[in-house]
Amino acid sequence: MEGLEEIKKLLEEHNQSHILKYWNDLNETQQKEFLVHLHSIDFKEALFLWQKAHEDLLKSHTIGPNDFGPIHLQIQKDLPPNVLEEYRKIGYEEISNNSVGVVVLAGGQGTRLGMPYPKGMCPIGIPSGKTLFQLQAERIQRLIVLAEMHTGRKGVIQWYLMTSEATDMLIVKFLEQNNYFGLEKENVTLFKQANIPCFDLEGKILLEEKDAVATAPNGNGGLYQALKDQGILEDMDRKGVKYVHVHSVDNILTKVADPVFLGKCIRDHIDFGMKVVRKRDPTEPLGIVVKINNENRVIEYNEIPKKSLRSDMVCNTGNICNHFLNASFLRKICTDHLGDLKIHMAKKTVSQVGPEGDIVRPSSANCIKLEKFIFDVITFSQNLLIWQVERSEEFSPIKNSDVSQKDCFATAKRDLIALHTSWIEAMGGKCPAEGMEVSPLRSYDGEGLVDVGGREFTQFELLSSEEEEKENKKEKIILLS
Repeated sequence: MEGLEEIKKLLEEHNQSHILKYWNDLNETQQKEFLVHLHSIDFKEALFLWQKAHEDLLKSHTIGPNDFGPIHLQIQKDLPPNVLEEYRKIGYEEISNNSVGVVVLAGGQGTRLGMPYPKGMCPIGIPSGKTLFQLQAERIQRLIVLAEMHTGRKGVIQWYLMTSEATDMLIVKFLEQNNYFGLEKENVTLFKQANIPCFDLEGKILLEEKDAVATAPNGNGGLYQALKDQGILEDMDRKGVKYVHVHSVDNILTKVADPVFLGKCIRDHIDFGMKVVRKRDPTEPLGIVVKINNENRVIEYNEIPKKSLRSDMVCNTGNICNHFLNASFLRKICTDHLGDLKIHMAKKTVSQVGPEGDIVRPSSANCIKLEKFIFDVITFSQNLLIWQVERSEEFSPIKNSDVSQKDCFATAKRDLIALHTSWIEAMGGKCPAEGMEVSPLRSYDGEGLVDVGGREFTQFELLSSEEEEKENKKEKIILLS
């Protein structure tokens, strides 16, 4: 069969001949499709990443507690209101100048959450029925309105969503069916991160089927390669995007394109900015930002030396995957440093072809997934900002199912309702014991609620914008079956 000998030779050269073990069990159609699949995989690159991951792991093991040093940290709540307002105005100016783009890291599936949808599409359980995607899109809409109110010019925020092979088509259909939640289609761009092969614990590439190599997304640090390969950098240039906010999809409290954060970074000519929170406790699974041998680094929670876990320094800079990058720095990473990013190894349990050719799911970790992380560009930053924000206002991730009772739908709903309730009560409104939800189209950060002063709400409900009430939008979300 055409192409078979070439693949055999390639696999032999890389000590991966086992991939063709079940070749004779396949019919001709399956064989042809499998060859196409194998030709699409860069085995040389995959093996290079495997080797680099081991080298990077050995380096991380040499880090001791005495190598850690404190990072220069700026705490938002310590700044006076007039300074924060100055930053906010700068952010509004750039939004009105069409200079701001937002990238959502949306490749994650809802499997761990017990959902068949990508994370951004999962119902959260809030009164409006809104999903993470809808909340984020509506925050963008509200920001554009606020910026126009302050500058007199209506701008545009470009919305980019990085999907994965597993989530792309579902997200495309979801956004189309929901009319991009009020955003203009031409201002919404989707692009896919790459998949790379999964390895067993000995460095052999795994088969998930007799005719399919097991692959997985290459981590949120795959963003940089995807931006370059899929023309997104050029798209940003054409649209005049100078400043980019990147955030994970699963944080219900994300301040999308936060004008204060943007303004601070723009005024101070920051090339890479990171929002952090104080960790709940030293063992919370958040990476930390520190200096190691005088170099700025982000250390994943499972790489922190145990002797350092009780350090107050470890608690101050919990990384929440919320970043600012100016376009020139982003372009430099994508052109000059793609091969320099660290490769991280994560042990997982995945289904694979067993010794008898059947599909098995081991009871313990059998797989190494190789990942790049977005934050590892910190080492190339010439002007870094570490910006500590309040967890109650900006960070409540959805990582687990409600069974865990931690970082799940229930806690995210609780935290969103608590924040919105605090907004209403700060204006003199009275909320029921269950709290209230405020539509992002009504208020981005507690503004626009003067009229609730003196009002008493008697039931747990959504406080909508006038447009929502007129169009009765809150029941119109469409979920794919």
